[in-house]
Amino acid sequence: MRLTCPNCSARYEVADSMIPPEGRDVQCSNCSTTWFQPGRRTDRAQPAVTVDRSARAMEPPPPPPEPEAPPVAQQPEPEPEPAPEPDHTPDPDPEARPDAEAAEAPAPVAPRRREIDPAVRDILREEAEREARLRQAEAEPVETQAEMPLAEEPEDRHRARRRAELEAARDAFAPEDPAASGGARRATAGPARDLFPDIDQINSTLRDTGDRTGAEPDASDIDTLDTAPRRRRGVRLGFLLAIALAAGGAAVYVNAGRIADRVPALAPAMAGYTGAVDAARIWLDDLARRVGSGADGA
Repeated sequence: MRLTCPNCSARYEVADSMIPPEGRDVQCSNCSTTWFQPGRRTDRAQPAVTVDRSARAMEPPPPPPEPEAPPVAQQPEPEPEPAPEPDHTPDPDPEARPDAEAAEAPAPVAPRRREIDPAVRDILREEAEREARLRQAEAEPVETQAEMPLAEEPEDRHRARRRAELEAARDAFAPEDPAASGGARRATAGPARDLFPDIDQINSTLRDTGDRTGAEPDASDIDTLDTAPRRRRGVRLGFLLAIALAAGGAAVYVNAGRIADRVPALAPAMAGYTGAVDAARIWLDDLARRVGSGADGA
């Protein structure tokens, strides 16, 4: 007989004698599911067998029946657990199944809930308490510490020392006369306008440029503010003009022969000019020698 678990579909092959005709409860060794398994029906009709008369005549006569032994009371055998078989057992031909297997499958029985091991339960409880403590610690406000006074920076100390030195130097140079020091203190304590000069007094001493020039005709232009730029401009112009004349005279002196060859009419003028320049050179040379000899004699 084939047994099929209604929960995990495990199949087992057991002997027909293990399941009585009235049925019995069986348990799956794979998922511990228990269900009622009906037994085979004994009152089903046997198929009629037709035997040929000729074949029956040829058969030997049956032996005389033996006397039946008195029934012996049999002790009920213990119900063995069905041996598990692999889940992938090939199904036999559905036509060869007996009518008992075609009966309705029993309703599945709800599996019993396995109890948790006490050791595992204690570990889970400790983990839950630890998580609760961590969450409570995160929810608490963070403690803050008041700011501590910082030490004075080195730069501030240097400034304070420098200020003290300046005050000491000011006291050292202060006048020793009490009256003078008192007057200085009174001048310092007075209004700020007393510390500045009188504007009206300064304006009375000032004179316009035109008035000063008319009153003093012999005054130099350098004393006036408006003629100073013109004087500087005249000095620059005279200096540049002297340089230009000197450069032109030197150029004419060097090229006097060429000028006389190209312009014969200027030959007497060039000769007189070169003679004058030569005489000036000789005079300057004699002057330099006399000055040098006088310096050596001194």
